[in-house]
Amino acid sequence: MSSENFNYMITIIGGTYREVNLEQGSHEIFGSGLRSANYILENTDSAVQYYTFGDCKVQKHLNNYKKIFKAFNFQIEEIDHLITFKYNFALDNPDIYPDPNTLNIGKPTEVVGDNIICFGSLEGSFNSTGNKVVYDPQTSINPKLFSTTNKAQEVIYVVNKSEAESISKSKEINEILNFFFDVEKVKALIIKNGPSGAKVYLSNSEGLPIPAYITDKVHKIGSGDIFTTAFSYYWFNTDWEIPECALYASKSTALYCNYGAGAVLNKNSIFEFKEFNPQNISNKQVYLAGPIFSLSEIILVDKVREALLGFGIKVFSPYHDVGYGNSKQIAIKDIQGIENSDIILCLLDGLDSGTLIELGYAMSKGKKLIGYHTTVEHDSLFMLKVADIEYYNDLTTALYKVIWSL
Repeated sequence: MSSENFNYMITIIGGTYREVNLEQGSHEIFGSGLRSANYILENTDSAVQYYTFGDCKVQKHLNNYKKIFKAFNFQIEEIDHLITFKYNFALDNPDIYPDPNTLNIGKPTEVVGDNIICFGSLEGSFNSTGNKVVYDPQTSINPKLFSTTNKAQEVIYVVNKSEAESISKSKEINEILNFFFDVEKVKALIIKNGPSGAKVYLSNSEGLPIPAYITDKVHKIGSGDIFTTAFSYYWFNTDWEIPECALYASKSTALYCNYGAGAVLNKNSIFEFKEFNPQNISNKQVYLAGPIFSLSEIILVDKVREALLGFGIKVFSPYHDVGYGNSKQIAIKDIQGIENSDIILCLLDGLDSGTLIELGYAMSKGKKLIGYHTTVEHDSLFMLKVADIEYYNDLTTALYKVIWSL
């Protein structure tokens, strides 16, 4: 920690949820609010006052936190269930249990603090009044405006593109900016864009780009929470300008993605990850190679395609773009798809012969290959060793590597 850090209270408002990642077999109780509190408690000397919702399981979990961290205090608004987010893999849209539409929303509790990190919650809201407040709505489905029940001397929104569009009810950047600066009266607006980084807007004008960083691994669940929290901490706790706070938040997030643990940086910290500089990735195309014979295979292909499209790139998927029919015509169209693609993503589990033929053709054309598998022995891929190929056993990391290789 640097001499710029001070010991004082940070108020955090947010959800405490069980998070399940089926691909990795992980089950953790975190959620945006508790992950934010954990980051502050583990990496700084600031005390945390935490406001959340939860049942007896959450109460017990937070009591254990309080035993570990003496600078941690919390207040729970009781609900009947511990809400669970279940991910098939980290970049997938989660299933939520119980159904959020069945939750009873209680009367908001009043929260007053000097510096507040406020995350949107499924099960209710807190009415906050603060000096500096960072607001992350956490959802693009009917997100709550900060100004509806909250007050701040200075408020900064941290959102992704879909959240910005949903809140402003517009897809035009000028209208989005006008809404946030003229209606919500923000001090700044930060719009995140996944592997392409983010932009910081200080007024109704062109945004300042904040790079993302190319990491060896991508521990995705909670990475947005870390960005919001790290940004807030730097803004609350240093004299840095807002874009610089966002830059160091991006670096802190890269460390979390790579190592699964947070870190607070100063200007003398060693940071070795390279910036990702997207070059018109919306014009790039990925060929999605993989078996499509069983329901599980089709579901995987469909989910991978959806995730790639979410990055704003073109995807050629034989299942979606060619379908079933005359085998010769299918082969011709698949070959054309490979030739027109910039990179090939290979789903290798099962070692499907058709997929291997596609990879062989792509290799002959000098295409870059990204392979994902969890069960294949590398000796079975002997003939691909001369190809320009990288293998990953984490699907989210593989998907990010596709984008970073374009």
